[in-house]
Amino acid sequence: FPIGHYALSAARHMHQYGTTLEHLAHVAVTARKWAGLNPKAWSREPLTLDEAMASPMLCDPLRKVDCCLVTDGGGVVIVTSKERARDARKKPVRVLGAGESHCQWHVAQCPDLTVTPGVVSGREAFGMAGITPSDVDVLEPYDNFTHAVLLYLEDLGFCKKGEAGDFIAEGRLAPGGSLPALTSGGGLSYNHPGALGILLLIEAVRQLRHEAGARQVKDAEIAVAHGTGGLAFSTASTVVLARE
Repeated sequence: FPIGHYALSAARHMHQYGTTLEHLAHVAVTARKWAGLNPKAWSREPLTLDEAMASPMLCDPLRKVDCCLVTDGGGVVIVTSKERARDARKKPVRVLGAGESHCQWHVAQCPDLTVTPGVVSGREAFGMAGITPSDVDVLEPYDNFTHAVLLYLEDLGFCKKGEAGDFIAEGRLAPGGSLPALTSGGGLSYNHPGALGILLLIEAVRQLRHEAGARQVKDAEIAVAHGTGGLAFSTASTVVLARE
């Protein structure tokens, strides 16, 4: 656990929508490209698509590179009022919207292994913020497994169901792409300390403050952090942040 549970979801998405092993490998390669720009990333050595495809199979269809790191780490997020934030040493970042949802607990209870509670949490967060997916400059998804990123792209509305594999293969999430994502290197290449969600928020804030150094997304104004939890896509939460 939990690789077997997530492998079920990945296999179902492949069966239902024609997603390929190469599509999953593109997620790992994209995360590694960003990690190469992050001096604190755990895995920074270049990763080619051929190398990713040759990675050992752990639980069909998930290979070693499809699975996140197991590392240590932590973080802190301070939330305060707009008035108090004006006195802060660093430029504040606004919370425009937030949403959360719970669908089931055990994987055997999933009504659809290709759909996550992010459909609801994303709709709530985007609605509260008054934005659409096309307004997002940076996406920080919870990449505990490569195929999870595909599901989030579809459930949050960045592409239609079954289109995420090609969306990523076109390089849209990579440096210079139309939707920069996994910009720290993510759980796949940067750091996965267990509660990775806080690191998604921290990276989003760094991008919006324009403090990300070599991996900085140019003119980043709106960022979305999105995570899931529980026993295989049981819960989801989405936060929309904006540069003040």
